[in-house]
Amino acid sequence: MSEGATVTVCHHMTRSVAAHARRADALFVAVGKPRLIKADMVKPGAAVIDIGINSEIGPDGTSRIVGDVDTDSVKDVASWITPVPGGVGPITVAILLRNTMVALSRQRALYEATYGTADRLAAE
Repeated sequence: MSEGATVTVCHHMTRSVAAHARRADALFVAVGKPRLIKADMVKPGAAVIDIGINSEIGPDGTSRIVGDVDTDSVKDVASWITPVPGGVGPITVAILLRNTMVALSRQRALYEATYGTADRLAAE
């Protein structure tokens, strides 16, 4: 939003979610309902980020992980779509690790500003 994007948030009481979704250049979906978003709900050329993780039991009784987007139909409409599983999860882990390193760096700088360098303390 700080860069001038118009952000629309839909929730369980939003009317006509499909109409909102069809206007989106980037569609982020985290609903918790398997295959909720179909091809007719996606603007042609949109980027679709499927954050949902759902377990589905197939007709043969096996369980598989699917997203909130019906990837098979949407992939023909969207310019880009994240896979489920394996899309957003690795990105989340990478960002978590980056944030951990930033926190460590800040903590170390604060420690050194307060107590001096760790090297000096180890020598004492």
